Amino acid sequence: MRRTAKADEELGKRDDDLHFRPRRSHSHSTSMTASFPFKWRRRRVLAVLALLFLLYVLHLYVPGELATQTDAFRPKPPRTFQGYDAATAKEPKGAPPRDPEAEEQVEEEMQHYYNGVTRFYKLGSTLQKASHTMGAYQVNRNVLFAAASLKSVANLVPLACEMAKNDKSFAHFAVFGRSSLSIEEIQELNGIDKSCTVYWHDARGDYAEYSSDARVESAVRGAMKHIQEYIHPQAMIVDDSSKEEAYFTKAMRAKARDMDKALIEIPRGKYEEFLWITKLDSGSLAQWFKPTIDIVIQAPRGSSGRLIRLLQSLYNADYSGLKVPRLNIELPPDVEPALQRYLSEFSWPPRKDSPLQPNLLTVHHRIPSERMSSEQASLRFVESFYPTQANDHHVLLLSPQVDVSAMYYQYLQYNMLNYRYSAHSLLESNKLLGISLDVPLTTLNGANKFVPPKVTDMILGRVMNENEASPDDPYPFLYQAPSAKATLVLGNKWAEFHDFLTNRLQASHSGVSKKSSKLVSETEPAWLEYLLELMSARDLFVIHPATPFVTIHNELAQIPEEYLKPVNIAKSSAQDAAHSDEEPFILSTEAPVLIEHIEADPDRNRGSLHKMLPLNGVLPDISQLPYVGFDGKITPSSDLDELRDDYVKYFRKAIAGCTGDAATRERQVVPLKTEDLFCFPGQVLKYADEISDFNEAKNIALVLAGMADGAADDDEAIPAKIGGAKTSETQKPDMLKIIIPDKKVKDPGT
Repeated sequence: MRRTAKADEELGKRDDDLHFRPRRSHSHSTSMTASFPFKWRRRRVLAVLALLFLLYVLHLYVPGELATQTDAFRPKPPRTFQGYDAATAKEPKGAPPRDPEAEEQVEEEMQHYYNGVTRFYKLGSTLQKASHTMGAYQVNRNVLFAAASLKSVANLVPLACEMAKNDKSFAHFAVFGRSSLSIEEIQELNGIDKSCTVYWHDARGDYAEYSSDARVESAVRGAMKHIQEYIHPQAMIVDDSSKEEAYFTKAMRAKARDMDKALIEIPRGKYEEFLWITKLDSGSLAQWFKPTIDIVIQAPRGSSGRLIRLLQSLYNADYSGLKVPRLNIELPPDVEPALQRYLSEFSWPPRKDSPLQPNLLTVHHRIPSERMSSEQASLRFVESFYPTQANDHHVLLLSPQVDVSAMYYQYLQYNMLNYRYSAHSLLESNKLLGISLDVPLTTLNGANKFVPPKVTDMILGRVMNENEASPDDPYPFLYQAPSAKATLVLGNKWAEFHDFLTNRLQASHSGVSKKSSKLVSETEPAWLEYLLELMSARDLFVIHPATPFVTIHNELAQIPEEYLKPVNIAKSSAQDAAHSDEEPFILSTEAPVLIEHIEADPDRNRGSLHKMLPLNGVLPDISQLPYVGFDGKITPSSDLDELRDDYVKYFRKAIAGCTGDAATRERQVVPLKTEDLFCFPGQVLKYADEISDFNEAKNIALVLAGMADGAADDDEAIPAKIGGAKTSETQKPDMLKIIIPDKKVKDPGT
């Protein structure tokens, strides 16, 4: 007790602690116990303070990072800039700092404030000077280039000058927009001299620099109204919408719909590639969007690899600025897994601009069946397509054995617009069956080598210099033989082929037809034999290029299924006998031998189309192309009619069952029909020399009267002056009078 009381007393004295000296002891535990508690408390306090500071920093600068796992799925707030203090920050007041570039844009928009009535002070004089281009008539040779951006003017000027140089159309260039440069200054900037014979028109309204977007768009519409009245452009050519002013593109598209005119937008960066359009006339350009093409591919058994290669080449081709064709694929009964996977990921058209764009791919799967005869195989293939509009819906037949060039579609469009829709080719194109992408190596029977014509074989050739072509260069030609490799067949001819095949099979089943030897090799599909008969009876030809736009591969080539020879003769003797009775042609007893093709360089057709074609890309007239018969020999054009008449007589007697005058006398030909080639029981025969003179004259009168009415329309033929008074009397061109025999026309004035 005494020791305890003494210790308590000493603890109460703070001054004594400074002088206290504990008694030395033999044990070390006593001294360690006295100093350790104070040091441990000091370290613990420092650790707690550091932890609190760390929590504060994390809470201040990283909000939400220490949230629960559920909060991690919530959207995180945007991070603040370095140094932002959420506790002390205040909302700023006043206007934010200006961006120099945005400030310039605002100042420019503030200059476009004027919304007054638009007047065209410079447009009327140039439109009136171009009156000799026959712009008062709805059908003429005028083509309009239009641009609002000066960059677009520079892009289109080479095309316009080239079109004027080719002299197939009158090239007009209308300048729109807000630029203050005069037409002369624009011409000087683009290096235009007197050699460029383009008709220039300043279509900008007054105060163009200060016009608002609504006013300048309205000015485009108003100027196009006057241009339509004075020159009636057959087609309008503008730059890509990504390069042009938005208001200009919007107004031009609207006016093109209102005027029912073709608005051709040159794709960005494709100006040289589209130089071939300058070699077309106004009639072809007016029908720019008229043709529709369906691609038909019939894949035989075991052709997955070839089909994938063909589809990939179609996908990689250039379709920019053109209407993409529809794609129809017929698959064999057994589809390999690799082809199924490819088709599941394959999309058409390629490079869709919008998910709303329609899918143009159609896939058919053939149901397994027994071996087909040539007649059944022909029916199955021909029935795979029929045109909705015979004059404008065409079919491109492709074999899985080929792959196409990147420029194949531009070549087809160029040839089709030139030979099918051109104003100067309307009469000549009646004998045109289609356009081929291939140059044959052998004749149809596969036994003789085919020698393609050269420049020296052209008919009515013009004088050419060395820069255009040399005498030994290959030259496009007309071939009176079909091809199943890569051929575009015009819609009206394919519809006529449908009717011909219907009548041809009916004649075969009636027993009046005599079997004839095949002229087409058995390495080709059976339907080619029927099409050759139609071509010979109608004097039809296919245009072939000077150099091919497809590559025909030799590996994995196959004999058509209908001509395959059975391996086991003992088991298939009865089936062969049945097929031999059904076959309309005499087949060879030997197995057909495949022809080895020369595979062309796949990169041969890369670049601009006009540089790949002879004569600097100018397509010769049909009358200048050499004619090649089905036997591979060049035929004089003067002998074509006689050869056709001789074949028609032979066909009617040997195949159609005609006798007497029905076989030899010329009969009336009805469009898209082939009844004039056949003689069926109960059929009414119409002979050409029995056509009434009155009906013929009446039809001519109706056609010419309709043309005259369209050309002399009061609202379109004689345009009113811009800003002037309306004319009180309209002058009409002299009408061509048609005298109809045996009919008296009473004078309305009497």
